[in-house]
Order: sequence, then structure tokens, then C-alpha cells
Amino acid sequence: MSETYLDAGSMDQRLERLELLETAANTWEWVSAGRLWGQVIVDGGTNLFSRVGIGARNAKLAIRAREITLHHAMLWGGQHLFLTSIIKRDRMHLNLQAALVTAIRCKAIRYTTTVGAGNRPEKTEQPPITFPGVLTEKYVRYEAEDTYAKARRGLVLVTPKPIVLREGDLVTVMEGPAAAGYNVRTCHVLDEYKNEYEMEFSRDV
Repeated sequence: MSETYLDAGSMDQRLERLELLETAANTWEWVSAGRLWGQVIVDGGTNLFSRVGIGARNAKLAIRAREITLHHAMLWGGQHLFLTSIIKRDRMHLNLQAALVTAIRCKAIRYTTTVGAGNRPEKTEQPPITFPGVLTEKYVRYEAEDTYAKARRGLVLVTPKPIVLREGDLVTVMEGPAAAGYNVRTCHVLDEYKNEYEMEFSRDV
């Protein structure tokens, strides 16, 4: 992808800009915000879209300048593109970096904690929310002992910023090879555009 000249004929890939909307009460979905043409190159590199998990294949995009932020996503030939960088290329075009990922449906049961009788904490279940997320793996720690060594793995759930979970919430991954119930163990919420949750297997679905 040339940084000095962009041939209009090379922008031949059909893209769909996605935005996250609450389409019904407690139901969040990626919804089309318009179609466009662009240039897409899968360069063989790794995109570290997650700060605490393993990365995914990297894609470089060039599109005509328009209103777009890292709160958006792209759809390309059925492939979900998780945007990680937007840079102005020239007066008319933008360069984007994206991770090629799979967006999966998840449902979370959240809890609030109040003080009950005898000043004991009581957990109250909130209405469940349904939302799209991305799963990646994380090596939690590596243990080396005298007779063996092993690596323990965990899952990281990456969500759009409006999806707010807490430690102890129960997340059900509703599709894909990792479909199961998980408990949220650690929350990473300082990023401006996404949240990340380390999860531990709880039960089969």
C-alpha cells in the first residue's frame, strides 16, 4: 500500500462500517452505518488488538476520508475487522490498521453488591445483557518445577467500551468452539475504546 500515491482503481474492496447500538433493552449489536470501497491488504503481520491477550492477523486499509473512530468496526467479505489505528493519509484518504477477528455473541449476568443484615454483603442479580465480543487467549503464568514444566492458559474477552462488567460476573459465550460459561476474574478498563476481561471456565452450556 503506497504511502505517496493511491490509485483509485486499487480501492476495489467492498467494506461496511459498523457501529455499536443498543437495538433492544440490554441487547447490543454491530449495525451497518454505511457501505464504502477501500483497499485492503492482509500483510502477514500480527495486530496486538488486546493488551493482555494474544494478537490476530493484521490488515491495512485505505479509505476515503469520512467520520470514523476506533469505536467503529468494519466488515469485509464476512470478516470482522477490529480497528486499532486511524491515521490521516492525505486530504482525501485515511489509513487504517485492523485485526481480523471473529465477533461472537455473549450474554452476561451482572451483580451489584449491597450491605444487608448484620452488615453482610449481599449480591443482587441484574438483568442480563447480550453483546458482541472477541475472544483471545492469554498465557496466565508459566510454572517450571523439578520434573515438569507447564503453561496455564486463560481466555480474554475484548468488548466495545459500553460493555461494562465486574469481577464475579458470569459470561456465557453463546457460539463458537469456546461456547461455555465463564467467570470474570480481572477487568482492564482504562483503554479509551475497549474493555478487556480475563475469564475462567465455569460450566458447559
